[in-house]
Amino acid sequence: MQSFVSDIVKELKPYFDGLLRTDPASGGLYMLDDELGDRASCCTTGLAACFYTLDGKLNGGDGFDIARRLAEDVRNRQLPSGGFTQPYYAKAGEPPVVDIAEIGAVANSLYHIHQATNSEAAKESLIRAADYLLTQTVPERPGVVLKRPGENFDVLNGDMYAAHTFGRAYELTGNPVYLEQVVAIFGHLADRFGQNEPGWWPYIENWDGSVVMGNSVLYQATIVAFAHTALRLLPEELLARWRQVSEQAVATMVEAIRQPPSEETEAPWWTRDWSNGWELYMSLARSTASEQVREIGLNRFREVEADLRERGVLRFRPNIKHSEPDRAPVTTTFRKASGFAGIIACMALDEEPVLEFNNKGEPIA
Repeated sequence: MQSFVSDIVKELKPYFDGLLRTDPASGGLYMLDDELGDRASCCTTGLAACFYTLDGKLNGGDGFDIARRLAEDVRNRQLPSGGFTQPYYAKAGEPPVVDIAEIGAVANSLYHIHQATNSEAAKESLIRAADYLLTQTVPERPGVVLKRPGENFDVLNGDMYAAHTFGRAYELTGNPVYLEQVVAIFGHLADRFGQNEPGWWPYIENWDGSVVMGNSVLYQATIVAFAHTALRLLPEELLARWRQVSEQAVATMVEAIRQPPSEETEAPWWTRDWSNGWELYMSLARSTASEQVREIGLNRFREVEADLRERGVLRFRPNIKHSEPDRAPVTTTFRKASGFAGIIACMALDEEPVLEFNNKGEPIA
């Protein structure tokens, strides 16, 4: 994996470098999402910062410094509650939406930025986000964490985003409250798997277990892929059960992607672009089902390296369009590129040994 990862970093770095900006008032560094016409979201900024963390590990230079400064931008723009807003598909004049995906997608990046660079901003931001998610749990429904404040249904991939975040926060703090939530969420998701259709989690369920929105390869892949970093925290019996569930989930996805997305396999219209669905390929690359399944995932990442040489960042241009002039874009090239960059960085960094630092903030060899 290391060989094509370093090539991908080399191809992508000029694109991200070209979107770095300095705030004239504060002197702080931030990322511009040019198609959004504004600063990149906290989530996508954190993903880009993780990319620079990997660049610093592979190539030295200013990668670590850029990562630290971008992590400070994330922390400074984080809501007082600890949540992150969702600027994509936002409607003009309406309050910004706070969404669990904006936390879950960047949690591992914040963890790795801290571990590699000793960024206190990244650590603080991750812990504040985890504490916010504690306020979104549903006490009468263990393992459920609300996707957005005030909702009254269960978004199952959002539950895994929370478990993933709680797991990384637990590793940094040792707070047992986080670990309790990890175990509860994995148990809940294992219980819900296949309840409505064999081999599937639906995207959204009502409290009574009925389906609000149906199957989604990409959101199912998110559950499988983002479970990876928390597996070592699970009790042995739950871990064994989860491995069985995830293998069945992967088998369903592998069969589904033999055909184009449809209402039966990708109910949400905004996720019907599997070519840019990197959670899918990460879940396959990390599968324990078979070497053949892993190669499907890894080969997709290898193909991107060749695509980048030929087409550059245009290969991340979204295929999903919408025609609502009063809304922000549902996604952007930068969002897709940073999502890919963050995933490839985390996949590489998850394989690295954890660094320890001395009291001067220097890594201990």
